[in-house]
Amino acid sequence: MTKPSTSGRQLLPLSVWLCADEQPEHEQATVRCPRRNTLVGIELARHLISTCTEPGELIVETHPINAATLACAVLQARKAIALVPKVAHAQAIRAQLQEIFSAKELADIYLRPWSPQQMDAALAKQAGTARLVIYAPPCHSVQQCPACPSSGDSADERPAVMRGAWQVLGDGGHLAIVTAPRREGERLRDQAPVLIRAARAAGFAYTQHVIALRVPVREGELVVQATPEGLGHLYDVRAPAPPVTVGVHADVLLFTKIENKGGAR
Repeated sequence: MTKPSTSGRQLLPLSVWLCADEQPEHEQATVRCPRRNTLVGIELARHLISTCTEPGELIVETHPINAATLACAVLQARKAIALVPKVAHAQAIRAQLQEIFSAKELADIYLRPWSPQQMDAALAKQAGTARLVIYAPPCHSVQQCPACPSSGDSADERPAVMRGAWQVLGDGGHLAIVTAPRREGERLRDQAPVLIRAARAAGFAYTQHVIALRVPVREGELVVQATPEGLGHLYDVRAPAPPVTVGVHADVLLFTKIENKGGAR
């Protein structure tokens, strides 16, 4: 990967980023997870880091699925801390990084076994020093996923995450929330409005909405592939399942901590 330049970058109200990762799936993710449409892959991590930070600044990521953000932090000379609640998953991510980078290159990369709700305690020593916090809300799915809370742990973590992000970010720092509509029965639920309200309630200013395209664009067209289950529904006209939906993008909501506008402290 080449190191992108950050000079002259501006936050526009609405942007589209091409974030299709060309690597095989097993190289992108440590685990399979129902929230894969909000996966922070190499290209999305590269965009976020180059747009929101400068070399030497600190990035925080909550319950990552994979090592993409931490790897991009190394390549772009940033410091990074990942909050990984489950020790086995943290070990898997660390092993991925050690296959690529030397111990010296990983000197400023940390994985901490804390949940996002404990961000303020886990990062008390880093209060006011981070430039970017990346938060992809978990799915609380019944499907087993080492990166997500269990289905029984469904307490709303958003207020605690917003408070923790506010505390660890310095003035002018950015909170990036990666989300996408989720299927609930026969309906798709857009989580963005609820997340925007929660971030604003914590004192953040909503500065940009990014549409991150997760599929390649070739000859002006999106290259979309349905899952095997989806293709089965397409061919079985008697299937009672709702129409097949294919996620082609994630919504990246960017917020800025601006102390002089009031809000949480």
